Amino acid sequence: MKPIYFPFTYISEPVLEALFAFFKQIVVYRPSNLKIPESMQKLADSDLLEIRIPVKGDENKIDDILKDYKSWANIHQGSEMAFFKTKPDIIPFFGESSTSQIKADIKKKKQKQQNEKKQDSLLNARIFLHIAQEFDLQNWEINKDLLLLEEKTLNLIDNLKGEDELSFKGNNREKALKIDHQSEYMISDRIIAWTHFLQCDQDMSNLFITNSRSVVEYLIEKTPEAKIVLSIDSIPLTNSRDKKTEKWQKGLIKQLELFLENSLPASEDIKIKSPFDKNDGKKISLTLYLVPGESPYKFFTRSAWHRTPVKEINKKAGFNNTLIGFVEF
Repeated sequence: MKPIYFPFTYISEPVLEALFAFFKQIVVYRPSNLKIPESMQKLADSDLLEIRIPVKGDENKIDDILKDYKSWANIHQGSEMAFFKTKPDIIPFFGESSTSQIKADIKKKKQKQQNEKKQDSLLNARIFLHIAQEFDLQNWEINKDLLLLEEKTLNLIDNLKGEDELSFKGNNREKALKIDHQSEYMISDRIIAWTHFLQCDQDMSNLFITNSRSVVEYLIEKTPEAKIVLSIDSIPLTNSRDKKTEKWQKGLIKQLELFLENSLPASEDIKIKSPFDKNDGKKISLTLYLVPGESPYKFFTRSAWHRTPVKEINKKAGFNNTLIGFVEF
């Protein structure tokens, strides 16, 4: 079971650090193989991050649109008369066409329009998330620069006062984490666009992780049957990959798998204790919500209010429940 990060397609290093406290590897969707950040690629090369591109193709087209997406409207203009223009010399519904042929033509026309609509919706989603992830990346870079500026300022003040630089360094990681929250803009649009990728994923999981409180609140508000079933509080943030950490992470995954297989009642809130010292620096927590009796495909498609096209690839995915995890720091 690999947790899938959502609904963002860019993930910064501080957020990854927080997620790595609970999970050995994280999956993140990308709208294409264009412009993958170097920091993410390095983590992917070390098998800490799995970059998954559920939808491929049209990279050149997407690249051109991103360079000048004002031309996007011209690319997506529909043609209501396309059906009749294919037969300019024939009066519609008259002549030698039989009733069955007319029905077949109409059905073919509708199917073509639906396919074009699905393709346009998927392409739009990829473009939208490309723009959103670029915004998130720039936002993080600005925040990081502000943090470095603050560090230099405080170090200068400490030097002038003759104080120990540790007074800032002790809070450095905490400041970095607090300043890194993903953009809270257009949450519903991000979820709708991201759901397109989920529908095309050939290796879907039933565990989804986010660090956005707004995302969790948006989904839970639409899902009154969702219940908190597991909470892990005050895990220390650590880069350690020792045997104790890996053993604890494996135990957590096994607990989640057993939990899903046994279909425990949603009213049962399980708490898992941390094996680490509570005084070990910055703390993070994980809260897991169970959506009983609903696969990830159905849950996210319903949450998108049917504004995403229904794809048959994963409609019958073999999951009966969905887990939504919220990592807070």
